[in-house]
Formats: sequence, C-alpha cells, structure tokens
Amino acid sequence: MGVGMRSEHYQTLDAVTVPSGGCVKMGLTKIGDVVGFYYETKAAGAIVSVVTQMDQVELAKKDGSTEAIAQGAKVYYESASGKLTGVAESNVLCGRALKAAGATDTTVLVAFNGLSAA
Repeated sequence: MGVGMRSEHYQTLDAVTVPSGGCVKMGLTKIGDVVGFYYETKAAGAIVSVVTQMDQVELAKKDGSTEAIAQGAKVYYESASGKLTGVAESNVLCGRALKAAGATDTTVLVAFNGLSAA
C-alpha cells in the first residue's frame, strides 16, 4: 500500500502558509499544538490546507524503525523524522493504528486525529 487518503470524511486547517522549503502532499507537520498532513504539494509561501482529522489514512511510518506498531496501538508524530512512530517519548499523539505495521513497513493505516495533541 502507498501513502494516501482513504476517507472522504476529514477536517482541515485552511489558509496555512507553506514554510520555506515547500511542502509535499501527505507530508506530516505540526502547527502550534495541532498535527496534520498537507493536502497537496506547494512551494514555499503558497497557501495550503492541512488535514487535521481523517477516519482512515495511510501515512509514512518512521524510516529505519525496528519497531512494529500493533493494530489498535496509539501512533505519534515524531518531528525529527516527520513521520509516525509507536514511541510516545517526546512525540505527539495523533491517532491509532487501524492495521498492524511490521518493523520493515514504511507506512501505517491510521485513524488520524491531530487535534488530540491540543
């Protein structure tokens, strides 16, 4: 499976200014106390929507991780990698795994709630 949205039910932060370096569709970010992912790819300075909640979405899991994420486990945003992890320490809660992700998997299917961090 690839990274992508699997639900038509979502909430967004609209009119977000893209930071220097631009943004990539489905790339995770943190704005204040809210975690979200970009709705589309845009250049720095452009305006974009950031999805903050979605029933089902497949997002990038931390690269090189030796951890597996069990079905139903909490998932966290790790700012250092810009990806999801099952490790709570110093990371921000943003959902639950809807399907188990093995140690070598690069994505995880989640019920995403980036507002839970606030």
